[in-house]
Amino acid sequence: MSQPNRKTCNLVDERDGYCCVRCGKSLYSALTFSRHHRRMRSHAFPGLHEPSNLILLCGSGTTGCHGWVHAHPAESYRNGWLVRSYGNPAETPVMDHRHGWILLDDEGHWTPADEPKLEKGNQ
Repeated sequence: MSQPNRKTCNLVDERDGYCCVRCGKSLYSALTFSRHHRRMRSHAFPGLHEPSNLILLCGSGTTGCHGWVHAHPAESYRNGWLVRSYGNPAETPVMDHRHGWILLDDEGHWTPADEPKLEKGNQ
């Protein structure tokens, strides 16, 4: 499957409050928005299209917050908007504009999380 299914898209949209996770912009007022893969498509794994690996971002892969995430990988990894190829999105906290640090699950829910410790060399 090359795209998340409709049920997964609905879970992600609801969980993220129909807003960009990074800036909080309502997706009803954004010209474009996308469901961003935190662990990138190029790092395919069985959970690629699961809710824990997807967040809503305004813009496309080159515009808005989605473009910003890809243009600023160091900060995006620190904030969980990107997950390294060896990482598990369900175990990687993400900074959410509304809720602060959270963990995402594959049922479309989130739980509060502690801010992750910086990896050596990323301080």
